[in-house]
Amino acid sequence: MSMRTVIAAALIAFVVLLLGSCSIAGIDRHDRLAMFVRTLNSSDRSTINANFDQSLTANLPLMDAAWWSAYFPGPLDSDHSYGITLLDYSDPSNVVATIMGPPAFNLNNGYPRNAVLVMSREGLDWFIEQLYLDGSTTALIK
Repeated sequence: MSMRTVIAAALIAFVVLLLGSCSIAGIDRHDRLAMFVRTLNSSDRSTINANFDQSLTANLPLMDAAWWSAYFPGPLDSDHSYGITLLDYSDPSNVVATIMGPPAFNLNNGYPRNAVLVMSREGLDWFIEQLYLDGSTTALIK
């Protein structure tokens, strides 16, 4: 086997691995928040806590199905689903956004709620560490 063949085979293997791996570049902040909202809108929220920093989110053990239902009521239908609008993500550790959700989440007033999401990075992946709502200085998720 010639050296060219070995080099070509190695390059082909590298490209196949690169293209086949969806997480080679990690999960950025936008993707993480999109995954969080997608799970909020899902009837199966069993994986929602995976969006949070497992070592830095202190109240993660409390965030069970009942907790999520109390603070983030399930969407009633596709007309009442969750959505997030990023307003300022220039500071990667403090993303300012608004969250729109079902009427019970939006305090039955039809307006989105202001949110600050403290993000942390673990390797190549970003996670939510804390979540503040409505200008509160006490984190809902900490």
